[in-house]
Amino acid sequence: MIVKKFHQFIHLERGPKNTAIIDFLKNNIFQVENEVIDKFLNGKYSEISDFIRKATEEELIIEIDNKRWIPHLSFDSETNLNADFSFELEIEEGINPSLIKYKLKYFEIFKIIFYGKRNPPKFFTSTKIIKKEKNFIQCIKLSEITGEFWRISESLYSFNKKYNSCWGKKIAITKDNKIRPCIFSEIIIGDLQKDDIYDMLEKAKKYWLITKDRIKKCKDCELRYVCFDCREIVKRKTNDLYASNPYCKYNPYKGIWEN
Repeated sequence: MIVKKFHQFIHLERGPKNTAIIDFLKNNIFQVENEVIDKFLNGKYSEISDFIRKATEEELIIEIDNKRWIPHLSFDSETNLNADFSFELEIEEGINPSLIKYKLKYFEIFKIIFYGKRNPPKFFTSTKIIKKEKNFIQCIKLSEITGEFWRISESLYSFNKKYNSCWGKKIAITKDNKIRPCIFSEIIIGDLQKDDIYDMLEKAKKYWLITKDRIKKCKDCELRYVCFDCREIVKRKTNDLYASNPYCKYNPYKGIWEN
């Protein structure tokens, strides 16, 4: 018997009203009513002819023998807190490079973001340094969730299941030596000059692990692992670190994008 199935690079994420069809092969995402997905999975193709036509046009489905097994993507939701202390480092212009190198010499820093107008000093010769100007407006723009998702990838999706999409695996150090979840955050985790850096990294994990599964409304949304999440904006707007993004226009309970 010939049946229709999604190809092996498709991942389905179900919400209260809609299911997100995430195509990691072409980095696309589609939202379909749960009822339609259920009929497709149960082989009731004649009842959803419009969906079958559109899915075929987008090359989302294949026809195979019913006995043939198709591999599928699997995302491990467990987080290993005992993994090595590797992280992205954000630094504000004015920090003492010698203090940075002394305090962080035993850690694996996979990327450094330097915020300032001058050329960044050399911190670690083997670590890539990216220079940026401090602009919180960009964070607000990224937080305006309107249905346009441009960074859909298997690696990003997997990361967002385990970590916060912005604060995950990141620490920031401002010019006053304060350690924060990100360079724009008003939250102070500790002081680089005074506090034990290992204790600070342990405290930072609290912020790394604020995934969408812990956020009001977001935890029920089928799109929760594909959109940007700035907890700093949420905290400033609502005074609640676990509130939903005030700039998100999607209502997962109705399955619609609102104005």
